[in-house]
Amino acid sequence: MDIRAVREDEIEETFELQRMVFRPDEGAGALERYRTYVRDDPGYRMDQSRVLLADGRIVAHLRVWDRAIRVRGSVLRAGGIGSVLTHPDHRGRGYARALMRNAEAYMLEAGYDVGLLFTIIGTPFYRALGWTPIPLPTFVIELESEAGARPSTHVTALDVDRDLDAVMAIYERCTGCLTGPETRPRDYWRAGPSRIRGVFPEWGVAVDSELLGYATFDASADGIWVKEGCAETSGDGALTGMAQFIFGCARRYGLERIEGSLPAGHGLVSALEAVCGSDASWGCHDEMMLKGINWRTIREKLNGEPRDGPPEDEGAFWRALYGQGAAETDASESGWMASLPKCEGPFYWWSDIF
Repeated sequence: MDIRAVREDEIEETFELQRMVFRPDEGAGALERYRTYVRDDPGYRMDQSRVLLADGRIVAHLRVWDRAIRVRGSVLRAGGIGSVLTHPDHRGRGYARALMRNAEAYMLEAGYDVGLLFTIIGTPFYRALGWTPIPLPTFVIELESEAGARPSTHVTALDVDRDLDAVMAIYERCTGCLTGPETRPRDYWRAGPSRIRGVFPEWGVAVDSELLGYATFDASADGIWVKEGCAETSGDGALTGMAQFIFGCARRYGLERIEGSLPAGHGLVSALEAVCGSDASWGCHDEMMLKGINWRTIREKLNGEPRDGPPEDEGAFWRALYGQGAAETDASESGWMASLPKCEGPFYWWSDIF
């Protein structure tokens, strides 16, 4: 067994492996998706793709995404773990666990502060490796059959060349105080992976050519999934306009629910409740998980006393830092934690999930 960075002459093999494992019923389109994740990502480096070889063949893979996340008024460099897979013929041999350990060592050497991942297989595998789940809010609004769509107000199609500056400014104002979300440099909005995930919004609300807010959402046979919504502080009407537009899309496609992941108490959910005539049911998902990589830099960036090792209870540390109410930290951490800016959120936009 050999674990290392992928080589240029092997990278196409990893694209095909991802397509075979994650999208087996898709062909060239899926292959191009994984190729775009690498070839059209300005932050990608070859050593971010970690591969495990058995008998000279790549049989397991993961990708580290270079991200920066806001936490209590500071910014931490996060290594996002994605595309963790083992070829079906080689499972049950501990290869994924070995790759994860290798990735943590790589991230420490490469200068990351924290590890970040979103699991689609449930949390037990990653919990056993020391990762902590952070529940994030979700909502569901069931649509009443008699409710009719109302005209949307001032909704306009957005163009990345024309509207990127305005969208970026609104995003920064809406997320600057939150704990959890990514910072988004200009090239991130235009990168290939962001285009695939629909980070730049298709629709916004503008009055007198001034963009006041935007939302991103996907429609499927199950309903509409709202991924993001941001508006100027003076743009309450923008949220109502976007809610009317989203509701109209649901009615047009004969869908029976609107759901998504937005910060608790988000104004777009309130606007959707008013437009739909139904109350939202709030829940959570625990797909987001964190693990400390470099404890010295984490504490330095959060204005804490330098310490090389993890806290006694790392899970309690992350839950407290991310504002999970029942979390308790040891006495040596509690005073420092109390001195940090209040945790608003936590939240991570669905559009950014890698």
